[in-house]
Amino acid sequence: MLKIGVQSRGIINEKVYEQGYKYIRNSGIQCIDYDIIQENFDKYDLNYYRKHKECAEKYGLFFSQVHAPVFKYHMEHIVDNQRSYDLEYIISALKKSIEICKVLESPYLVIHALNIAEKTSKEEEFDINMQLFNAISEHAINHKVVICIENVPLRKYGKMYVGACSNAQTIKKYIEILNNNLKSECFGSCFDIGHANVLRQNFTEELIILGESLKVVHIHDNDGRYDLHQLPYTFTNGIKGQCSTDWNSFLITLRDIGYHGVLSFETYKVFTTMPGIILEDILKTLFKLGKVFSDVILYNERLEKYISYKFIIFGAGKMLDVYMEYFGEKYTPSIIVDNNSKLWGAKRYGIEICNPNILKNIIKNSKMIIIICSSYYEEIIVQLNQMGIKEYELSEEIYRMGGKPS
Repeated sequence: MLKIGVQSRGIINEKVYEQGYKYIRNSGIQCIDYDIIQENFDKYDLNYYRKHKECAEKYGLFFSQVHAPVFKYHMEHIVDNQRSYDLEYIISALKKSIEICKVLESPYLVIHALNIAEKTSKEEEFDINMQLFNAISEHAINHKVVICIENVPLRKYGKMYVGACSNAQTIKKYIEILNNNLKSECFGSCFDIGHANVLRQNFTEELIILGESLKVVHIHDNDGRYDLHQLPYTFTNGIKGQCSTDWNSFLITLRDIGYHGVLSFETYKVFTTMPGIILEDILKTLFKLGKVFSDVILYNERLEKYISYKFIIFGAGKMLDVYMEYFGEKYTPSIIVDNNSKLWGAKRYGIEICNPNILKNIIKNSKMIIIICSSYYEEIIVQLNQMGIKEYELSEEIYRMGGKPS
């Protein structure tokens, strides 16, 4: 199973910080995305973070990533009411963030590029971000920390627009130039599915472009308009009745590109809006969601342990088509069974569809595994148990299937 993580924000309260780590551990979650939310580095003290490292170790947790503070870049011709900083200060603060990473023994520091093109030009924006990234690169290499550039939109009047590093192609361009010049894998990428969703991006295309550069993912949900950081599957399209976020393409593409990193939930607004008394229950739900996500991403590995077995598919409907598309070539079924007697004797994919009653003798006398490919999997499990069959696997599609059949 892939490791599952969650952000510290909204969970780890400074006054009772140990309780937050205890809640995370009790939920089953193993990793933490530590948010550096204080912007005042004048009182910078690494001992503050050492106590968090010690507490995390006490509960068997580790820091899979650290999120650097988000800064607005100050320029003379940018005048507004939002606090901003000059480049020297931002570079200094990010170097200190790298040192915090080292103390927490986190391999990754997630940063946001500076969005300034609206007031200058895309060329100047690119040059200033390159100056920023280059200025912190040596410090990152010396501390063995990989800088992950996040796909961040430009926020303006509560709405989201394309920013300096909003899409995979731009992020990949930065990474390739920087790593080639440094002759080091100092920079990687962070894919935030919520940000990609509000910008209406194609998750598959974005993730394929990022490819091996993808080190970190941020998982949360929104309505496709605002960056809401809620639980996955929270929002639906009112017209079509489907999830506003395409979770299927996200998970399947992570599998296709071979992602084996941490599944990190960045659902902090759930913890800042729901009653605190149920915090631990929410964490347990996140862990269960993460486990389901992991099952989908690692489904090839799940089937690999049956490589010497013959495969039986239970279910001759549309879910069979999905199985055959993704896994049928390597794990071709020897037999298909279905409860619909009208299908018995017919063939699909050149394989005869049989009465499930034949399983009673086949399973006892052969080294075979049943893959349940039906949305009525609960009824089929009961049916198999009544036959004395206890070993089976659910189709990958069942793990990512939305809702249950009526």
